Amino acid sequence: MPFRISSPYVTHLEKGKIKWMPFNRETLNYAITTDKMIFIHIGTIANIDERETSYSLFEDEEVIDCINKNFVPIVLDSEDIPEASLVALDLLIINEQTFSIPINIFSLPNGKPFTSFNNVMPDEFIMIAKNIINSFHNKRLLLEKAAKYMVWKLKNSGVISKKAQPVQINPKLLHAYVKSWSERFIRVNTSDYNESPFTFNPRFYVFLIKYAFTYNQTEWKSYLIETLDKLYYSALFDPIYGGFFSRSVDYTLNIPLYEKSFLENCQAAVMYAIAYKYFREQRYKECCQRTIKFINTRFKSTKDKGYISSISLNNPLEAPSFYKYSIKELKENFPDNYQEIATNLGMDISQDDNIPQYIFNTHKNSMLSRKDLKILKKIRDRKEHELIYDKREITSDNCMYASSLCIISNMLEEKTDIYNKMAEEIIDYILSIHSKEKTIKLCRYISPSPNNKYDSYLMDYAFFLNALLLLDRNMHKAKYNTLSRKITTYIMVNYYRQDCGIFTATRISEKATPYKREALIDYTRFSANSVMARNLFILYMKYRKKAFLQIFEQQLYNVESQIIGSGPLMVGWSLQILNYLIYKQKEAQKSKKNPAAEASSTKKDGDDVLLSK
Repeated sequence: MPFRISSPYVTHLEKGKIKWMPFNRETLNYAITTDKMIFIHIGTIANIDERETSYSLFEDEEVIDCINKNFVPIVLDSEDIPEASLVALDLLIINEQTFSIPINIFSLPNGKPFTSFNNVMPDEFIMIAKNIINSFHNKRLLLEKAAKYMVWKLKNSGVISKKAQPVQINPKLLHAYVKSWSERFIRVNTSDYNESPFTFNPRFYVFLIKYAFTYNQTEWKSYLIETLDKLYYSALFDPIYGGFFSRSVDYTLNIPLYEKSFLENCQAAVMYAIAYKYFREQRYKECCQRTIKFINTRFKSTKDKGYISSISLNNPLEAPSFYKYSIKELKENFPDNYQEIATNLGMDISQDDNIPQYIFNTHKNSMLSRKDLKILKKIRDRKEHELIYDKREITSDNCMYASSLCIISNMLEEKTDIYNKMAEEIIDYILSIHSKEKTIKLCRYISPSPNNKYDSYLMDYAFFLNALLLLDRNMHKAKYNTLSRKITTYIMVNYYRQDCGIFTATRISEKATPYKREALIDYTRFSANSVMARNLFILYMKYRKKAFLQIFEQQLYNVESQIIGSGPLMVGWSLQILNYLIYKQKEAQKSKKNPAAEASSTKKDGDDVLLSK
């Protein structure tokens, strides 16, 4: 059965000895016909440690034999079918497992899952599999009972079944939210956290910057400056090419895990642009500009006008790394001033000359000349074979970059339209691929090919609409106004559920997975629903149609009870609540000055193409 993928992760596993099958109806029917359990593995190439562990697991002869004989094995990339990943992540929560990818799932032949877990070693996998196989043959009723419970939990989690009643949304909600997770996720300058893995997540800080200044939180302002500086002047920022690594071994940020994500760097650029807007520190503007330069240099597709997904190492971290330098290399290339170069890169000149060292974006990094950087890049060029690229141009990520550039243009207050023009180029490229005479139907990836024709999800349309709205606001071009209205209508017709006031991950009429999901969680990006909330609010502010505000408010009512204690997984919603509270405060002040102002500024509702069915 052929795969319809371009995932380098799946491609690598497909070359192995396990007889992987694609996730589709034919495979599921095959499992029923043969009465075999289904094993599903969902992974990604961008996470080096987890990726290598998975490769080792599925190269183990005993594991291969066990899977091929007893299961119908399915492999998925987390980006190819995002709704399947949402279901899988919910399964992990139900099973009280770590909320991360890769994910392994066992299900009955009818597709009903009964357990899930993250990466394990081969011996542990064999132990779990043997217990499951024994239960399937001798205690099948118990597995069916477990699967029934899982299905019940899945149907009652990750979805909103009805509209929540209106509640008063006030600043107390945000204060409680920040307090509920600040100690665990933000206060990381303690020895306890220095032993925990660190994942760079700019979305947290975007919210916190705006929150701190809205409510004049002096303590948070001080903390944010300290944290923003720590992130920038660390091994997490690459001083040679620019750009951030996605993770590090711990919170000291001294040992990065060498993965660079297009998505995270887009968000990092926005974070430092917003930091510059609020703090007015030149170094934050510099960081933003260096990150954009990195994105445009290293993530720009060599054959298309879009941007690829990720760059990571193709070897274990213990091996000599593309990103490291040895004193020997510096001596050979900088015979007259290698010590100065080493110091600027945060290296230890007393170390063994032959040992590659981690480098840092130190305060002295600005002393490196263009010639120095050119030589340092040439050293890396010789080790280009150590890199692996995920060359998929994901539609939602490219749209988010276009939106990011529009925001950055406003935050940096540039005299030219350089960032807006870059955003226009991305959107025009997407339109050139997907636009037809009267309709625009996006694909999951910008450049559809025989191996790449996945339909789009809500997140693709949500980010596309967001980019159109911001371009319309910044550039005042009629085509973006027209397109945004057209896409809004398409989303409302195909994705909005009036019965519960939320948007579905896939079209209402479509069933990509056995258990339909709404995209509510801000996992690796702002969730599609929180982006749609932002879009609706922008639409309301533009057209003053109360229907937009009512749908936006209903979304907030639906998630309000879940905010406190959710941590960073719903930070996108907290940002929309903050925007809403700022708006309400301004409206109240306006109303005090002129009681008739609101009534006169709001247009009457009527038939509107943006909401027509």
